[in-house]
Amino acid sequence: MIERVSRAIHQLVETYAGDDIIAVAHGGTIRAALVLALGLDPEASLAFTIENCSITRIDRLDGPGMGHGWRVVTVNRPPR
Repeated sequence: MIERVSRAIHQLVETYAGDDIIAVAHGGTIRAALVLALGLDPEASLAFTIENCSITRIDRLDGPGMGHGWRVVTVNRPPR
């Protein structure tokens, strides 16, 4: 699943470079995206609780000095 989610994310980021992308996804998909963004071992993603209707924001950062390319802004934030 992590491989499929990673491929999809990379494809979306390439196709919509510079645009915001909003995805409605299952908790497992969100955990897979966190594995990609944080460089985690897959099992470590199980430490995240993803509640129904919560908001997770992951930003893609491009350019030199931007770490490994991702910033996790929030995970599992309740909607306002």
